[in-house]
This record gives sequence, structure tokens and C-alpha cells, in this order.
Amino acid sequence: MQNSKLTTIILSSLPRNSGCFLRAKYLGKALAKNGLNVKVVIPPAAMPFMLDFVVTFFLNLLYIFKYKFKIAIAIKPYPNTLVPLLIKRIFTDIKICVDIDDIDFGYRKGIINTISRIIQKPFPKYFDIVTYHNPMLKDFIINEYNVNEKKLSQLPQGVDFDIYNYKTKIKNFKKELLKKLGINSKTKIIIYTAHLNIAADLDIILDNINNLLEKRNYFLIIAGGGPMLNFYKGYAKKRNIKKIYFTGYLVPEEIVKYSIIADVAIVYYKDKPVNYYRCSMKLREYLALKKKVVSNDVGELKKFKKYVYQSKSDINSFIKKLDFFLRNNYSDKRELRGYTFVKETYNWDNIEKKFKKILLA
Repeated sequence: MQNSKLTTIILSSLPRNSGCFLRAKYLGKALAKNGLNVKVVIPPAAMPFMLDFVVTFFLNLLYIFKYKFKIAIAIKPYPNTLVPLLIKRIFTDIKICVDIDDIDFGYRKGIINTISRIIQKPFPKYFDIVTYHNPMLKDFIINEYNVNEKKLSQLPQGVDFDIYNYKTKIKNFKKELLKKLGINSKTKIIIYTAHLNIAADLDIILDNINNLLEKRNYFLIIAGGGPMLNFYKGYAKKRNIKKIYFTGYLVPEEIVKYSIIADVAIVYYKDKPVNYYRCSMKLREYLALKKKVVSNDVGELKKFKKYVYQSKSDINSFIKKLDFFLRNNYSDKRELRGYTFVKETYNWDNIEKKFKKILLA
């Protein structure tokens, strides 16, 4: 792509093995399909002591002066993306959009939480467009970041349907996987996909699912990597959970294989304020595969009640719902309605047709 033709640059504040970069990548792909010239800057992988933030700052500084662009989009309001863009705007008239897709500092307490909140707070009000995925975030952004409401625009969490299809080569995948795991063909597989970080909420599942796994012919697969992968492996080992397998990091196309061969996918959010502001990418991805999903009803998950097999918010209700579903091979085909709902509402291509008009206004 020639520099002179570059229209839009997209920067991810977090490493390339994060949901933040995945959102950046899907956003860029959809905008490109809708006619814009797009450059998505690939950030480094996560580093010890969060050094990737420092590396990303200088990488972004390099790219914003290397490329010519009229529009910039930063995913998450961190200084490693926003400060370089402010510097660029001193020299060139550009439109800048910052995307706030979570309340990052709400997941932990202490000094790290305080620092995270402080370094994000000053920036969003200075930019042209501020987007959010969950409607609950709108008032929060206005109050927390002092952003003019006229700058706000909802940018829903979408799904790239190009990779969620049944043409994925999985003919022998399940047979080979069962052999690798040492389980038989009658074993029912539970899939949990996630970027394993502080937001994963996997601990409460591991605290409560082992009795079910031991009592029934069920097996749990945790598909995905992240900074807390080894922590959760150790967590499962301490709880003597034997019928479990951690895949480690997988590209989305590989996660599709695990999801397709599973009997059920699970989503569970702890009932805490930060989760009221989240949007579940994995729930959308499961339904894009017409996968049967058992979830609880915290936050945005309530919106999907017609399309998933939903429990109350507490973990005991969730485990009972999961067991009932698997024991009875229950299905009323709501996952098929969920597929239609997600394809019509959360297909990135459809989302970006509307968002492109906002960017170019």
C-alpha cells in the first residue's frame, strides 16, 4: 500500500495476543472491506513488567510519522497510543477516534488500579470521536472522562463471519484430539474460550466444576492463552482437576475447531459492577458457529436470554444448568435463532457500514 493513499491508521494499546488487538484487527478488516485504506499497526507481544507499553509507545510514534493518514483510531485510552497521536496532530490536521471498550481499572484493587485509572483519564475529551460498545458505558464516559456527549458513538462488539464457518478442516480433528487427551467418543466436551487475563473470571468456574467433571463423563477444554495462562494451570492443578486441558494461545481459526467439536460452550461472569459494562466477544463467536451455549445472566448476557441456555447469576445455578443441559441432551434450537440474531446485529461488515459514515462525516 502506498503511503500517500493511506486513509486510516488503527493502533492497539495492548499487546497483539490480547482482545484489544483482536478488536483493532477486525475493525480494520471491516473498514477495508467497506472501501477505506487501512493500516493496523501490529503491537509487540506481552512482555514482563508491562514493558510492552513502552515499546508500543515508540512503535506507534514511528508509524504515525511514517504513514500519511487522515483518520486515526486508538483502541483503549492509554497514553502509549494517544500521546503519539496528539504529537502527530501538532504537525498535521487529522481526525482521531478513541475506542473505550471496557473499564480496565475495575478488575483489580490497589496501586495498579489507581495508576491505570489516572493515566487514562486525561485524554478522551481531546479527541474528535469517542466510541463505546456497551450502552452502559455512555454515562460512565461522560462522567469519568468529561467527554462532550456529542462526540460519543456506539461501536458494538462484532464478529468476523469470514472465519466462523463450517468449511474449517476438522474431519479428523476430533478423533485426533480425543486420542491425545485419552478420552472416549462418548465423553461430552465443554469448551471455554478466553484471553486468560484478570478479566477472565475462570477461577470461580474451576472452584466449582470439578465435582461435576468427576461425577459425569464430561471434559473441560480451556482454549486460549494470555498472561494468566500458567496461573490458571496451577490453579486447576491445586484443585486436583484432572479432566481439563489448556490449549495455550491459538489463532481464531484454530479456536473455531475446538468450538465446533464441543458439545457445549460456556460463558460465566461474576456478579460485580465491572462486568455490567462488558460485552462478550466469545458469546457472539459461539453463536456465530450455531453453538449451544450455557451462560449466567450478569450484565449484557441478559440480552441473549432467548439465544442461550441461561442460569441465574450465582455459580451453583450455573453448574446445575450446565449439568441438566448435558445430561438431557437438551436443545430447543435457540442457538439457531442466536446465529441469525448475531449475523444481523453483530456482523462487523454491517457495523462498519454505519461507523464509516461517522468517521467520514
